[in-house]
Amino acid sequence: MLSIKKTGLLLCAVLAFTNAQSQKLPNVQQAGLRAPANIKIDGKPTEWGKFAAYNAATSLRYTMANDDKNLYLAIQADDPNVLTKITNCGVLLIINPSGQKSDEGSVSINYPVFELRYNTKPFIRFSNTGGLLPEQRAAMAANPDSMLNVANKRLHASDKFIRTGGIPGVDTLLSVYNDKDIVAHEEFEKGMIYNYEIAIPLKYLNLPSGDRKMFAYHIVLNGMNVDRDMGLKMTVMPDGKMAMTLAPGAVSIQSKDMPAVTSKTDFWGEYILAK
Repeated sequence: MLSIKKTGLLLCAVLAFTNAQSQKLPNVQQAGLRAPANIKIDGKPTEWGKFAAYNAATSLRYTMANDDKNLYLAIQADDPNVLTKITNCGVLLIINPSGQKSDEGSVSINYPVFELRYNTKPFIRFSNTGGLLPEQRAAMAANPDSMLNVANKRLHASDKFIRTGGIPGVDTLLSVYNDKDIVAHEEFEKGMIYNYEIAIPLKYLNLPSGDRKMFAYHIVLNGMNVDRDMGLKMTVMPDGKMAMTLAPGAVSIQSKDMPAVTSKTDFWGEYILAK
């Protein structure tokens, strides 16, 4: 059985290799791609092969692709602060069919969307065991692979919704088991690498007619709201000073990580449907 120390060293080696691979990719995807014929939205990026880009602003590896029916977005991340933001605020994909880099007149898809608050969200810090609940630390000590199981179990217990905007006839809050053919899934794999996949029917994107169907896309990772997402409570002390405390069940974040998890990061790109 691996010790926690050895597990940490193995995780560092995996992340170092992954980061080296990411540095060889362009910052924004350069061209439209046909989706793999065997694509399956299951949170396992096996069929994608090498990702098309690595965006430094968001620390995301990603590929956007299409077939004749759907637009697909596959994302992979391993930065602890990025994982904290995604597992609390989701990934926001905005499509502007005019090709303008503006959110006005756009279609938006936000996944995952969590109905539950901080104490039941998949709020797990993978950078150190101090960010885990006691039962999670005990499970990890007994079996290092159990951390992965704990993470996925907690993730799938909460990721029940997809939020949409700008799509006529489609509710703004959909179940992940919706009848609109918007399909999404997320999954952690070994090395605490997060995988995200979504398929969106092209008919919802209001794309222009003709052969050259170019649109602009905006990928956004919203920062966490300290009060809402972290369960922090502000209390007025007898001397008039404000004290910040964690509510019961909340999981602390190291102060050095606060700017990274509370700030919005995003980027724009352009995409032409691949025939």
